[in-house]
Amino acid sequence: MTIEATSSSSASDAGNAYYFAIGAMMNPNSIKNRNIYPISSVPAELFDFELKFNGALGFADAIPSKGSSFHGVIHLVDAETMARLDALEISYKRVEGQARLYDGTMVTATVYTKDSFVSTQKDNPPQQRYLDLLIEGAKHFQVHEKQIKFLESHECVPRPEPHAFKSFGPAAEDAPLMSYENDICPFNGRDTPNLRLAVNGKVLEIFVKNVEGTLFRNSMNFYRQFGQRVELTLSRILYDPKYGCPESLEECTREQSAYTEHILYQGSEVNTSIDHWKVIGCIRQEYKD
Repeated sequence: MTIEATSSSSASDAGNAYYFAIGAMMNPNSIKNRNIYPISSVPAELFDFELKFNGALGFADAIPSKGSSFHGVIHLVDAETMARLDALEISYKRVEGQARLYDGTMVTATVYTKDSFVSTQKDNPPQQRYLDLLIEGAKHFQVHEKQIKFLESHECVPRPEPHAFKSFGPAAEDAPLMSYENDICPFNGRDTPNLRLAVNGKVLEIFVKNVEGTLFRNSMNFYRQFGQRVELTLSRILYDPKYGCPESLEECTREQSAYTEHILYQGSEVNTSIDHWKVIGCIRQEYKD
């Protein structure tokens, strides 16, 4: 897809906006998985910002920095799509930045950034999964080779080997066999005080009032949007090029389901909900292998 030479004012007049993507939204699979369909997309250079990896999981941030620049992907989106992006990027604020397309056109673009980059969490390098999807997206949209080399050479936290996957533990021997439609889906943490999720043949439950903080609240929004089968939801939200995006549980291997449980466990450590999850049952699951 390409962006025709359209001025920022004419894009705004048409109800459209330029959005500069720096993280997962550079990747065409991540965009599609989140039901984001840009009018068009091209590589571009963003000025007066620098790219940093921050937080416990090393996610990409655009940090204001006079005189700095880096490359990413600029999407032309309509007002409805911009509203969906605001919902996805709920913990960020929108600011304007100047970006140059590779044909020399300058446009004003929306950039999501933070009010503060001071955190109580230790900043870690990006996960290998995350860095791989950035590289895949940058290559797909033909982002400048300098940026791709920067990503390819960047320090990362390697994917764990399967024997090192974290787990919420097994279900009790007398744990009930539950159904998604009757025993999981109705318990969404919004209409009920508890949220239930199905992952790797287990049913997890948490009482949402016991967990404070925006990180956990934001993660709940994903299950409301995409469902409470964790393999299918996290493969969309936290797409991993190694495992792809299954359309059904039957497409998941045992390793992928165990890896998904690991990712959920890891995220629960970060958002401080880990001590509140309980394995309350089992759910029938057919694996690809």
